[in-house]
Amino acid sequence: MPGPLLEPLLPPGPAVPAHEALAALRPAEPPVAGRPFTYVNMVSSTDGRAGLAGRSSALGGPADLEVLLELRTLADAVLIGVGTLRAEGYDRLVRSPDRRERRRDAGLAEDPLAVVLCRRFDVPWEAGLFASPAQPVLIYTAAADAEPPPDVVAPVEVVTLPDAGAAAALADLRSRGVEALLCEGGPTLNGALLAAGLVDELFVTLAPVLTGDGSEPNIVEGGPLPAVLGLTLRSVFRHGSELYLRYAVEAG
Repeated sequence: MPGPLLEPLLPPGPAVPAHEALAALRPAEPPVAGRPFTYVNMVSSTDGRAGLAGRSSALGGPADLEVLLELRTLADAVLIGVGTLRAEGYDRLVRSPDRRERRRDAGLAEDPLAVVLCRRFDVPWEAGLFASPAQPVLIYTAAADAEPPPDVVAPVEVVTLPDAGAAAALADLRSRGVEALLCEGGPTLNGALLAAGLVDELFVTLAPVLTGDGSEPNIVEGGPLPAVLGLTLRSVFRHGSELYLRYAVEAG
């Protein structure tokens, strides 16, 4: 059954399910040689906070979740920072049989690759992401001779890179055939990708709440970017009082 309908405000049109709203996202070719097309998805309170009680999932409603799941469905791989993995837990990234069938029809693997950047290899192995035998996981780390515990169920590959930086990881992903990469944060990982000029599009769900909680991060952290990045608004959708904004990120 279709999930919540999204009303397009820019450009205007009839309300559609999330998979139709996002159908044109995936490009035919990666825009930059040597790395995937990379899009970031985040949720933010109206006063700019990326979490509520330490979790981003507490901010968005059912339609925000639907958008997230559809963005995953379009991706070859999903990039997750270790802090976000620890806070959110995760699970098999695409559990819906309908979404897996649509991935097969599009020539994609049923399950997108989960990618974790973890320099010190302090991986939260208790996270649900590692509990599914169908969920492939790739971990980039700077730690030598790092291996997953023997009781991990998910198929995990560990790749050691000198600094396990974002640019090196994305270059390796492209060499593995990853053309479309979704990044789900957290904010520090977003900052590293943006600072390195590695983000093509930004999706932001604007949640209709105010928290006033200065202890929660913004959607981009890690210090000022080398240059202010401009954004070009590509589309706006609405469900209830939530807004779903899609931006192209201008080159720095």
